[in-house]
Amino acid sequence: MPRRYSEEEAQRIFALVADRQRAASGAEGLSLEELEEAARAAGLDPSLVAVAAAELDAAPHDEKTLLGAPVEVVRTRLLDGPLSEDAWASMVAQARREFGQPGMAGQIGRLREWTVLNGGTKNGTVTRLTAEPVAEGTRLTLTRSIREVVFGLTLASAIQSAMAVLFTVLAVAGVDPELWIAAGIMAGLGLVFGGGVQIGARGWQRHEARQFEALLDRLELVARDAEPEAAPSASAARREEPRLSLDALGDALDDAPAAGHAAGRTRTRT
Repeated sequence: MPRRYSEEEAQRIFALVADRQRAASGAEGLSLEELEEAARAAGLDPSLVAVAAAELDAAPHDEKTLLGAPVEVVRTRLLDGPLSEDAWASMVAQARREFGQPGMAGQIGRLREWTVLNGGTKNGTVTRLTAEPVAEGTRLTLTRSIREVVFGLTLASAIQSAMAVLFTVLAVAGVDPELWIAAGIMAGLGLVFGGGVQIGARGWQRHEARQFEALLDRLELVARDAEPEAAPSASAARREEPRLSLDALGDALDDAPAAGHAAGRTRTRT
């Protein structure tokens, strides 16, 4: 009786085969066709692999944090088919109206991008819309980052806390009893900056996520409206051709003898 491999053993075997194939070919990762072939060999429905891959591509990217505070919001949407120039121009116009900034649109290879910066290059908020062609269509990605803002407020909190510790040490050493007041003020400011950035960043993330989803819904409608109408098929074209009316044909046949008799009566012999 042939040996039966458990599910865990099968997964390990497939992993080893994938590693050896990748090492032999020099290519990283597996293509969609290779994933479908592996699913077919494992007794799974290969048609579901493309669906799962599309859901994975459309899932939100891992969003970055800084000391526990979210500093980035990323939302994606997978569109069917390529994106035309007119559709991309309409999307940029929608984004400009949404964020109230003209921004700057450009293209690097096949990747289209629109970027807007608020508040300066060092302590600003960066918003970016990209359209990237993928095997399943076009992936739209909206990203907004406040990393520099959160970093600045976190640094201010750390400085205030360090000053509070210093003033506390000086007050304990008896340098000046009034340093206790300064230490308390600095400690309070440190808590305000630190707590404020944590609470504010989380609220900002929830608000931006809702705004991004609503904007992506509108951009998806723009892409659908911009899709060219399908050309009529050959069968449809044949159906639209004028057809010979049987009633008209019957009327013509009925009129033919009368026309012939009329013509005969008008003939004269010479």
